[in-house]
Amino acid sequence: MTEGNEQYRWHGTTRECNIGDPGKRGLCTSPRCAMCRIIGHSFDIGQRWGRFGKGIYSTATSSKADGYSKTLTHSPWTALLLTSVVVGDPCITYGDGPQISHPPNGYDSIIGKPGSALNYDETVVYRKDAIRPVYLVLYLTPRPSLR
Repeated sequence: MTEGNEQYRWHGTTRECNIGDPGKRGLCTSPRCAMCRIIGHSFDIGQRWGRFGKGIYSTATSSKADGYSKTLTHSPWTALLLTSVVVGDPCITYGDGPQISHPPNGYDSIIGKPGSALNYDETVVYRKDAIRPVYLVLYLTPRPSLR
């Protein structure tokens, strides 16, 4: 992997417990709580294929990550991870590549830029040692108006 080019990126995932809520500090042990698994053991490539194949996805756009953040218990808070991503030498693209399993030769990651196929940026790494959670960020979830 190319040295350097470390960037902060957002990652939204499923939170089954209320980690981060006031008074809730410990990691849960549920295998369905991706948030606690990532914080405790880091990321996993997993089985799901996305827009750029099977990789670990993050974004510079917090609202994009928010769309992937789910809390499965009652909580007024939404949680996102701010991650450190070693982007290395990225392959920049403006289109999809769902069959990708690794970056093209000579590249370390893929950055999808908004354009013809993308509305938001995406940074994809294909090695779990290229991304680490740094901060758990919580914010109050806006409630719909009762009008």
